[in-house]
Formats: sequence, C-alpha cells, structure tokens
Amino acid sequence: MTNPITVYHLPRSRSMRVLWFLEELGLPYTVDSLEYLPGNFGGADYTQIHPLNKVPAIKDGDMVMFESVAIMQYIMDKYAPGKLAPAVDDPEYGPYLQWLHYGESTLAPVIATMMYQRFFFSEEHRSAPTDEWAQKELAKVFSMLETQLGDHDYILKSGFSAADISVGYCLLLARLAKAHDQITDRIQDYWEVLSDRDAWHKASAVK
Repeated sequence: MTNPITVYHLPRSRSMRVLWFLEELGLPYTVDSLEYLPGNFGGADYTQIHPLNKVPAIKDGDMVMFESVAIMQYIMDKYAPGKLAPAVDDPEYGPYLQWLHYGESTLAPVIATMMYQRFFFSEEHRSAPTDEWAQKELAKVFSMLETQLGDHDYILKSGFSAADISVGYCLLLARLAKAHDQITDRIQDYWEVLSDRDAWHKASAVK
C-alpha cells in the first residue's frame, strides 16, 4: 500500500465496519470525519464522494467507492488476501460469503425499520403493526444466527472472519434500536466476545 486509505466516517454508522476491519488487518488509514447533517452528511462537497451523501466511502488513490461490505471485500482482495476469510476451496467459504452478506442484506433492514419507527419518523407516521412485524422478524433472524453460532465464539468454526464484522456491526445497531427483547443471552454473549476485541475498541474510539 503506497498511501493510506481514506475513510469517510461518522461515529456509529456503517463506516464502523470499515474501521474495525482495517484495525483487524493492521492496515494504515486516515479518517475524514463528517458532520452529522440529516440527509446531507459532510455538506455539499461530499456529494462528489458519495452522490447520496451517505457513509461509508473510501478513497484509495484516485479510486472512490462506497457500500461497507463491498469495501471490505475490495480491501481484503487487494491488500490482505487470505486474511479474515477462508480460501475459496475451503468448505467454509460458501457459509462465509452467506454470513458476510447476511449482516447488511437480512439483519440491517429489519433493525433499520425498528429505528425509523421508534426514533426517526414523527409520531403521526409511526406504525405499531410495522414495529411489531420488525420485532418478530428480528427474533427470527437472530434465531438463525444463534443456530449458526452453536457453542462457538464466532460464525465460522475456524474462527473470527470478516463475516463477524458484518454481522457484529448490526448487533450495535440492535442495541441502538433498543431491541432488548430480541437480544437473547446467546446473542449478548456473542456481542461481548466481539466488542472485547482490541480492533473494535480502537475503531470505536475514532470520532
């Protein structure tokens, strides 16, 4: 790596995935911290980085990209092949990819629904049936995660991987959404294992 990757960051946002991932790999990076302006992170100039004014985004040389899980795959393939992921001929590779994308494709939308219903929508636009649906759905997707974890610390039996970062960030979101009734003892144990990692502590400290 000639120059450090620049990460466009907002605390507690999906850029946490990218920072955590970079810390786990020990790769150098710089942070461009954005101001929280609803619907307009970072001001008008940031639209040249991300046209939708969302985080995360990264700049690697002249290349700019967004989408947190895609960023992790890009960095891993380019700068850390063979780390935080099983080899393509490993029997765990398929499950690894599945759970790498489970975080954003399955967990995050349900939790986001709860957050919007509880905190972002005005009272007249909130829907009790929608929130109830999200609670039931989150219980189901957490149950599937519990089954995968079994009695292991991490999603894969072989150990910690980028899939844990993808899913683990959603456990932070669930806590922010106050999904206390859906966070079972097993899910809480998993969160405590993840949040005890040094790389998580370092990423969390970035403002």
